[in-house]
Amino acid sequence: MKPKNRGLAVLSVVGLVCALGAAPAAKASALTAPGSPSAQNEGQGATSGLGDSHRFPSAAVAASHCGGSDPVVWSDGYHLTYDLPGAAGYGKGKGGYGFYACKSEADGAGFQAGQ
Repeated sequence: MKPKNRGLAVLSVVGLVCALGAAPAAKASALTAPGSPSAQNEGQGATSGLGDSHRFPSAAVAASHCGGSDPVVWSDGYHLTYDLPGAAGYGKGKGGYGFYACKSEADGAGFQAGQ
């Protein structure tokens, strides 16, 4: 016996796979500036460097991840630089983009302190 709606079932499965595959990129774009090198790498499935799981929307969330001894830094997502707390650019990103991260993780991913 042949199912009547086989085409609809296949289409639904394909739609679900596409939606699940797009979810991580959508999450990353909330913290990463579109078109930046970070966004391009994440869109291509990069898993090394300072990935989305090490980028935080607030200093408080980052601090809970970093622990007490690792300072929380801010990056605008456009450059491989970060600002330390107290710097003029700390917490300020272009177009509302940017993220907080642990300094040791940012250093390990190739980020450097801004000027």
